[in-house]
Amino acid sequence: MFILKCEIKIGSYTFYSVKEVKVKRSLHSYVDTATITIPASAVLRYTGKLPTKSVVNSADQFAEGDKVEIWLGYDDANKLEFEGFVKRINAATPCVIECEGYSWQLQQKGVLDSNKNIALKKLLTRITSGTDIVLSTEIPELNLNQAYFSGMTGTDILDWLKKNLYLNVYFEGKLLYAGFDFIKTPKTGKYVRGRKAGDALTYEVMNDIADYQIGYTVIKDDELKFRKASDAHVLVKAIYMDKKNKPITAEAGDKNGAETTIHVSHFEDQDALKKAAENKLRTLKYDGYEGKLVAFLQPYTFPGCKAAISDTKFPARNGTYRIESTEVTFGPSGGRRLAEIGLKM
Repeated sequence: MFILKCEIKIGSYTFYSVKEVKVKRSLHSYVDTATITIPASAVLRYTGKLPTKSVVNSADQFAEGDKVEIWLGYDDANKLEFEGFVKRINAATPCVIECEGYSWQLQQKGVLDSNKNIALKKLLTRITSGTDIVLSTEIPELNLNQAYFSGMTGTDILDWLKKNLYLNVYFEGKLLYAGFDFIKTPKTGKYVRGRKAGDALTYEVMNDIADYQIGYTVIKDDELKFRKASDAHVLVKAIYMDKKNKPITAEAGDKNGAETTIHVSHFEDQDALKKAAENKLRTLKYDGYEGKLVAFLQPYTFPGCKAAISDTKFPARNGTYRIESTEVTFGPSGGRRLAEIGLKM
């Protein structure tokens, strides 16, 4: 029998029941979000030689900046769905706790920086200094030109990287990635029931591939549509204007395809321009699905993981695809995972 279980940690508190949880994560956004809905009043149980309990106002027990972990699953085989911080507490009935991933720490940090030339890794090291954020070892070697920041926060700079350099920027828990690709070896937290708030969370590589069988483990798939790269004829041009106002150009795609131009203003390296064009092309031309499917909490997956999709009606669509985003809901009525499917691996 599959019995829904949860373990939620907020600050020094841990609880095993909840009114509702919602979690959103995406490869295309560096902001992970979650909402936790609990009763307006709660019973606290104190463990020790003489266990006692008292009724308290739920909202008064938590504060902005408290660390948050959300573990959900079946039969105590819980999986890490979210880690971050309390962003806001709505002291209503019921009490709603709004949470944000590790991007929250960068919103609290102002940055004043001025560089004619700086490496991407060095820039990210500066803006994450003093936080719990860990940089991915898969961040590429890139040099940025004329990188001037004044009165900006860490998240403003992440926006700048996405909009001006066309980089993929996102968090995997506390791990920050920025580059032209995605993290190749995604990791997730290792579950230990009843782990104390002060005990470090350990991580393990996510080797499992989610098995989604249309009509069996998939509850709803009417938003899922298959697309072929051969059906789209696209040419992407990446242009950099040097100091003499001379254009440096790199291309990717079909020579006679519909042209899309991107202006990259902060690196002139030909290889980097080419990768920027290819990165943009991948969003416009690929073999894979577009849209979302609805499944149960398991198989467990999160953005960046692989999913094997099988369809007995359309076997040509069978294959392994990348998960682009997930939306997880959990409560007394059940648990669901809305997974956005993308590029065929």
